[in-house]
Amino acid sequence: MSVEHGVVRTTGADHRYAVAGMGATGVGVFVALVRSLVAGGRAAGAEIHIFETKERLGAGVAYSTPHDCHLLNMRAATMSVHADDPDHFVRWLAGREDVSASDAGEYVPRRLFAEYLQEFFGDALAEARQRGIKVVTHKSVVSDCREDERGVHLIAGLDHFVFGRVFLCLGDLPSTEYLEFTKLPTYVHSMWQGAGLEAIGPDATVGILGTSLTAVDALLQLRTAGHRGAITCFSRRRSLPKVQGPRVRHTLRHVTEANLRLLTGDFTRQLEFTEVAELFRRELEDGLGIAIDWTRVLARPKEMFTHTLAKDVELAEKGQTLWYSILDATSEIVPLVWRSMSPEARASFMTEHLSIWSMFRHCMPLDNARRLLDMATDNAFTVASDLTSVSYDEDARAFRIEAGGAAHHVEWLVNATGTGFALDCSDSSLIQNLLMRGDITPHPLGGIDVDFDTLRVVRRDGSLSARAHYIGPLTRGVHFYTNSFETNLANAHSAVAAALTRLDSPAAA
Repeated sequence: MSVEHGVVRTTGADHRYAVAGMGATGVGVFVALVRSLVAGGRAAGAEIHIFETKERLGAGVAYSTPHDCHLLNMRAATMSVHADDPDHFVRWLAGREDVSASDAGEYVPRRLFAEYLQEFFGDALAEARQRGIKVVTHKSVVSDCREDERGVHLIAGLDHFVFGRVFLCLGDLPSTEYLEFTKLPTYVHSMWQGAGLEAIGPDATVGILGTSLTAVDALLQLRTAGHRGAITCFSRRRSLPKVQGPRVRHTLRHVTEANLRLLTGDFTRQLEFTEVAELFRRELEDGLGIAIDWTRVLARPKEMFTHTLAKDVELAEKGQTLWYSILDATSEIVPLVWRSMSPEARASFMTEHLSIWSMFRHCMPLDNARRLLDMATDNAFTVASDLTSVSYDEDARAFRIEAGGAAHHVEWLVNATGTGFALDCSDSSLIQNLLMRGDITPHPLGGIDVDFDTLRVVRRDGSLSARAHYIGPLTRGVHFYTNSFETNLANAHSAVAAALTRLDSPAAA
């Protein structure tokens, strides 16, 4: 390998791989790539270049928080990096002195999962080097990715690289909503970047945009820091997430691949929303053993949020949340369900039902719910729904939020709306360059369009990239359940398998 005029040149580009972004998904890709190269007899002479600006590989946005009040929203027993060894993370936790035996299978601080991922990466790195794979780390941002007959050209900093295969794993990108406020010093666009919530004074009034799990994280961090000012969470439709109770194993009877094949004629036709809703209705009612009053369940709560939260905590403490275990059991099949739905059904779900699904499916740990209930009882925060507008009053130096038919004024505003899916508004230079040339296509439901099975990116003309794969939250329009670690890990394996299979294909030569 040599460098000419800033271009890193090499022979045999097909033996060189790049992983851009080394959060949890990037680590999953790296490990899958190392193991596949070793298993396929391709290890000797192969090169893997990883691109990440953070010192800690594997943490990413999701797990980089140092605050112990930020727990995993899933039990440790569901977070193994080895699909064939579901208790791997639990055993890893059990070997630590700072984790009690009773906590090892429950909800632990996210920083521990980041350490687990780093160790997972470290083991794969050691194996790669032992097997003759050259691994090069670049602490730089990939700003462009362009494909031609020579391979995939990456621009990172001042360097220009050529690779045979590239895996783009950018992780959770900042929200693409409320960008008009980003230059205001009292606006926190992302609580995970920059000064975040630490810049907020203890007596300041705070508005939090959103009531999802990210909003829960913000509330708990402010509480832990001793914040005393009034806090209001604002939402357009939904209330706080429901609460997870004891985990009960549920065997799916209706939301199954067999039933999907039957309904779709072996996937020769697509399902309408009513058909999918019926599958889930039957699954829930059969599992619970009762008929459900769906009008009541789906209606907006009439009680104060404190009453609803207290009831949800009580149900979780009594173990009366079997519905959550049923929904949790659908995790692996949901991407296939999503793929089986018609474009109209998917669009209808995203606009009309996503918020209620998220409230019931993405529930908070019981410990977090108890802390929020204590805060609500102390009048430390409140929730306002029916959010209609947000503006900034220059004279008052305060944000004005219209919600629930009333005007609210706060000194600080925190964006807790989650990942940004509007590509044209993204601040990623890589995404903007790819979008400008038509090398990626926005999915109609947000994010990046990719091939479902291979994760190869879809170009503007409808063709698939031969060498570039995108894995992570931005493929939500294709896979839907991409805020799940297990889904992104499965997609990482699929992308690597597809890339190496194409190398073996004569047509790919």
